[in-house]
Amino acid sequence: MSRAFRCLWMLEEAGVAYELKPVDFAKGETKAAEYLKLNPNGRVPLLVDGDLVIWESLAINLHIAKRYAPQFWPSTEDQQSLLQMWTAWVMGEIEGPHDAANKAGTDLDAKALDRSLNALRQTLDRGAYILGPDFAVADLNVASVLLRPKTVDVVKADPRLQDWFERCTSRPALAQVFAQ
Repeated sequence: MSRAFRCLWMLEEAGVAYELKPVDFAKGETKAAEYLKLNPNGRVPLLVDGDLVIWESLAINLHIAKRYAPQFWPSTEDQQSLLQMWTAWVMGEIEGPHDAANKAGTDLDAKALDRSLNALRQTLDRGAYILGPDFAVADLNVASVLLRPKTVDVVKADPRLQDWFERCTSRPALAQVFAQ
């Protein structure tokens, strides 16, 4: 499973019809010239939406929510700024260190992870979800990163995060993605 599951989750939440085109990494399909024209990083996921081409899973999710799922997109500019902040936070504070630990073959720094998660704890003390009372793309983006192997157990063991995380990850749209 790649980061593409995040985008599939968002597409399922949005109720958008989509065509999934698997790529074969072993055959080098993401390094083929045709693919590299669309995504010069040679990675997945990749979204082609009409003439628009977007890569980077969390950015794809922002696009899908904004264009196709207004119920998951913040209605005010301030809330949209907070959405961008949380998306940057989860990439820098959680996903970056997770990837670095994986590449080094080490464990995550538990103290650093705990400090990072304090921001999420404090936010969830004020409401059921990151941006307020309803599930939104901010929750999907953050929860999808926290599903990573070295963080999921930490989050599930934390009473202040567990309820929110379970509400996010028990959504039917995510179950649909994992059933594919």
